[in-house]
Order: sequence, then structure tokens, then C-alpha cells
Amino acid sequence: MKKLLSGILVAAMMFTMGACGSTGGNASGGSEKVNLTVAYADPEDSVFGKGAAAFKEKLEELSGGNMTCTIYPNGTLGSIPEVAAMIQQGTCDVSPIVTSSLMDFCPELGVFDLPFLFKDYDDARTTINGEVGEYLAGKMQEQNMHVGSWMTMGFRETTSSKPLNSVADFKGLKIRTQSNEIHQAIFTALGASATIINFSELYTAMEQGTVDAQENPYVNIYSNAYYEVQDYLVETNHVFQLAAMLISQSTYDKLSDEQKGWVDEAAAYAADVEWEATETDNETAKQACIDAGMTFVQLDHDELLAATQSVYDTYESQYGDLLTMMGK
Repeated sequence: MKKLLSGILVAAMMFTMGACGSTGGNASGGSEKVNLTVAYADPEDSVFGKGAAAFKEKLEELSGGNMTCTIYPNGTLGSIPEVAAMIQQGTCDVSPIVTSSLMDFCPELGVFDLPFLFKDYDDARTTINGEVGEYLAGKMQEQNMHVGSWMTMGFRETTSSKPLNSVADFKGLKIRTQSNEIHQAIFTALGASATIINFSELYTAMEQGTVDAQENPYVNIYSNAYYEVQDYLVETNHVFQLAAMLISQSTYDKLSDEQKGWVDEAAAYAADVEWEATETDNETAKQACIDAGMTFVQLDHDELLAATQSVYDTYESQYGDLLTMMGK
């Protein structure tokens, strides 16, 4: 509670000094400046950090310095749920947040947690920047959240202390998943036993054998040194992790049309940088894990898809219309 209150007070102070200091009435030549607070939970050198830096760079360039950003990485202003709430409340201006952490605001975003939804990065980006992305952005706007652009952390993969050469090898496997019922359903369908463990406790849980396996994007697997406690790097590509560059609607509504254009163009540029960084960094992290001694395994996609069909059957009534919209 103390951390939450502290984070809200700091963000509110920054908001008062920055975005609330201008209503955007004289964006092109006025003397009033707007400073946006940008917060995220990841390290500064993460893909979200690169996206945030690109947003700041482009916004300051477009506005001639009339709009600036103060960036707070590493969860400085709060956890992901706390920052999401601050975006909604208008006490934080900008934040890149994965869609799976935004389902309390927009349950429809859960569709992106369904298994094997996208075949590659291009498929995912074309889809999210199409009709379904516009629809979901409208839903987020109802929650006082403007989607500046759609971002990604790439595919989620699996690591294990036991060999995983086929779907049959998942039977009885103790795997840590996020607190996400669809992710749990995916591994249950594969025959594994899904266990929820806090991310901060995951390394120790694998080291002590509390769980046999876990799933994360390659960048997280390498940056958290899971290669030290896991032997097998298994390319499952089971979920493609999407994210939104969120801007508080309260902040956005105070801007002039020209300032809104700058913000949206900067968000689009940030997405270009972040998508490229995500794909590159994941491939780099994958190779680094292999170089660190992990055995790389690539499972049969069709076999995995067939084994998890029951997940689609379970959620068809909830997400069927969105899947049709996506042509899936």
C-alpha cells in the first residue's frame, strides 16, 4: 500500500507539473510546454525501454521540444497493475503494457492468449493493426485509455529440466505459468500440471525442483539466466504476446489536434522500433541461451495445435466473433 500511494503521489506530481500544465491550445508556437510521464515495469534496455526511448525522441523532434517526456523504467512508479490504473485515472500519461495485464479493463484482449493464433510477426502485426485492433482500441477508450500503437514481446517459449521432444513428453510435467486461465488451459491440454508462481520466485523454484519447466519470451529466459537451472530450450511459439502503448485519455483530451498528431506519430514510430527490436532481441537471446549450453528443441507445430484444440472449443463462445473478425 505504501508503494502504491508513493507511486500515485509521484505520478500525480509529475502530471500536475507536465500534462496538466497545458491544455494544448497553442501547440505549434505557444510558450507552454507539455511534459509526459512515461512509466513501465521493465529495465531501460528492454524492448519496452527501447520503445519508450523512441517515443520520447520522436515526440520531442516533431514538437520542436514543445512536448517532452520523463521516463520511469523498472517499475519506479509502481507495478504493472498499478501503472495501468494510473493511466486510467490520469495520474500517469504513457505506458507500454502487455494485453494479458489489461484484461480487467478489456476482457476481449484475452483472445490474444489463445494458442498458436499467429504464424509469425508479420501475421500478428497485420492483424492487430487491422479491424480487430481498431475495435479493441475503441473498447480501451471506454476505459479512459487511448491506444497510441500496438507493440509486442514476441512468442512465448518453453524451457525445461526434462527432455521435451513431443507432445507426449508434457504429460505430468510441472510447469510454471502466468496467472492466466488460458495459459493454464494450454498446458493442461498438453498433459502438463500448470502451477502459478510469482515471477520473482521462479528462478529459485526451478533451481529447487519445485517446477520442471516454465514459459516466457526468449528475452526473459536469457535476461533472467534460466539457462543456469534449465537444460532444454523448447521452441513452442504457443502464445504471441501483444502489448499496447497506452496514453491516458485524460491527458490526450487536453491536447490540441496538432499535439495529438505528434503523440500518435511518435507512438507509431515507437511501435516500429519496438517490433524490430523484439524480433531481433529474441533471436539474439535464443542463440545466447544455446551458447550457454541449453539444448534447443523445435516441436511440431501441427501436433501442438491439434493437442490444444480443446482450448478453442472452451473459449469459442467468448471469443468467436473476434476470431472471425481476424479471419482465424
